[in-house]
Order: sequence, then C-alpha cells, then structure tokens
Amino acid sequence: MYICRECKAEYKTKVEYCDCGNNTFDYIEDSNPAKTQPKPKNMTLEQKSELVSRLFFTLCLIISVIVWLIPVKSEVKQAPAQQTKPKAETTQIPDIDKIWDDTPIYRETQTQTEVINTETIPLTSAPAATDNRIAVQPRNETVKKNSPKPAQAVNTPKAPKTEQISKPGSYEIVYNPPPVSKKKEVKQQPKRIEQPKPSYNPNSPAMLKYKGDLRAALFSKFAAGSIPGSGSCEIEFAVDKTGKLINRKFSRESDNKTLNDVVYYMLMSVPKYLPPPSEYNGQTIRMKFVIENGSYEISIN
Repeated sequence: MYICRECKAEYKTKVEYCDCGNNTFDYIEDSNPAKTQPKPKNMTLEQKSELVSRLFFTLCLIISVIVWLIPVKSEVKQAPAQQTKPKAETTQIPDIDKIWDDTPIYRETQTQTEVINTETIPLTSAPAATDNRIAVQPRNETVKKNSPKPAQAVNTPKAPKTEQISKPGSYEIVYNPPPVSKKKEVKQQPKRIEQPKPSYNPNSPAMLKYKGDLRAALFSKFAAGSIPGSGSCEIEFAVDKTGKLINRKFSRESDNKTLNDVVYYMLMSVPKYLPPPSEYNGQTIRMKFVIENGSYEISIN
C-alpha cells in the first residue's frame, strides 16, 4: 500500500501524482494481505499408481470383512430313524428229554461195516460174474535178440534208437544222426601295410615353401623400424603336427637389447601356424636377424 506524504491518501497501486499534486509516496505493507491460494499440482504417474493400489487394497479389505460377516447355514444331516423290528412271537420250546437220542453214531456205522464183512459167498459150480472185475491187460514183453557181447569197450558210433509199436514183437527203426558241429569261419582282415614316411629334406620344395610362408607370418609382427643401431641374433624353434610353435628360445642373443625385445615379441605374437608337411617330423628350424642402422636381413633354414 502506498500513502501520500502530504495528504496521507492511500493507494493500492503506485500512481505518478496524488490528488493533491504530490508525487512522493511511502510504501506500507498491508496488515491483512490476501491469502494466495496455491495452485493445485499435477499428480505424477507414480502418485497415481500408488493411489490406485491403495484404493484396491481398501476394497479388498472391505470385501473380506463382508464375506466374514455373512452367516453360513450349516446343513445338519439327520440320521434316519431306526425302524423298530416287530417282536417275534413267543413259541413254546419242547421238552429236551422227548427229542434227545443217546445212541452214538460211531457204533451204528461200526455195526453196519461188520454186517457187510460177514456176508458169505455161496460155493457153486457156476463161474463167478466178471462184470464187476477189473480187466488186467497183459504186459507186452520185449523180445531180446541174441547179440554177441563185446569183449572190450570200443569207441563205436551209437546204435540207432528203436521204438516199440502197439503190436508185440514188431519194431520200427528210427535213425537219429549225431549233430554235426559247424566250425565258425573267422574272416581274417587284411593287414594294413603302413607306407614309410618320406625322409626329411630341409631343401625340398614343400619345406622351402612352408618355411617361406612361416617367415612372412613372423615378419608381419617384426617392428624393424623401432630398432636403433645395429646387432644380430639367432632363434630356434620347432612345429608340432597341429602347427603350434614349440621349444622357442634364443640360440644367440644380441648386445642390442631393443633387437632382442622386438624378436621376443615377434615369437610370442605367432604361437601357432599351419600344420607342416608330412615329411617334417619336429626338426629344429632356425632364424637369423641382422640389423645395421635401419637395414635388416632375416634368414630361415
């Protein structure tokens, strides 16, 4: 609030001149300033999701309380009423002395068996009836043929078996030949003739080509421009069947330490190369390095 210094007139906003013509004013803070209402802030996505989750949680709690409050009707199955059986009519039981029999059963059976055994068969001249007799069939006796007995046991082939037919005295000869043992034929596999390996020749065309390619692969890792001064050194190594470089070492080191370091780095950079020719059998391969003020010479043999 602004108050004129001359007439003490009050103005909410500052004016250039008062009604009295004065242009000087004093600023006084309003004792009851209007309370500014804060603008509603927009809710973020996280706040919205949290509000939804809380609402869902409260809804679940309300539903669970309602479920617990609902009364559950318990169905009680009534057992079926037992049917009362009608009482049996009383019957008169007879006196046991009238129906009791003291005669033992065993004695009756024994007397019956004795009567059966004492039956007599009358002696008459008529032949007895053979209806109830058991028919006994005569045994068929085999006829033994007179054959000379061997004086000593001789390994002779077994005689054929004979089987008796229903008629006595007749025979049927059945020959059962002994089983023939079949020998398993073993197929002999032909022996593999190993061809002798060609003798190693370090100057053969295959070895010269292999050494040249190996020298080019090693030279690609040789930093000749980083070697100052001059010097010479020799290395030796071998190659296995897979092309791996083995037994790598210096056969003669140089006084120039930088040359030794560069050659060592070259050997470690090429640990494996192509498999060697079949005639090669692990022979030592040697390389010689000569450096003179930027010019170099590398030989392999």
